[in-house]
Amino acid sequence: MKLPLVYYPDPRLNEPSKKVGEFSGVQKLCSDLIDTMEAENGVGISAAQVGEPFRLAIIHKDADKSLDGHLAIINPKIFSASRELEEGEEGCLSIPGVFGQVLRHKKIKVRFTGLDGQEQKIKATGLFARVLQHEFDHMDGILFIARASKITKGEKNLDAMKL
Repeated sequence: MKLPLVYYPDPRLNEPSKKVGEFSGVQKLCSDLIDTMEAENGVGISAAQVGEPFRLAIIHKDADKSLDGHLAIINPKIFSASRELEEGEEGCLSIPGVFGQVLRHKKIKVRFTGLDGQEQKIKATGLFARVLQHEFDHMDGILFIARASKITKGEKNLDAMKL
């Protein structure tokens, strides 16, 4: 089921998410997040973007050729990040029509819990690493516009949203 998105400047987007402790409703929330991400043509979505303050996100299978399907990441943590950084354009489902240049680690290693409750580790580079870091920022209450060196598209949209 597609869920309604939370849009900037809703203050819930700036609140850090809570660790998932109880997994009973996680499968349904992940299914709904996938439906929402696909309906909105996103490459990733965090639970915070639908008003659920949990450390949970879905990464679209197209973010990396190594993914067999959409990836559910629960309680993720970056345990290694390259010193090498890369700037790239980002947008956000919660800030429609706005894009900006954001500096991110080029490579990261992540530890997280999967839907099966088992701890997993992945290595990510390129778009995959960027999407993961963007979604982790959502879990920490940080929006990409706070990290953007410049807004490349939609500055007027952003100004209108702040009113």
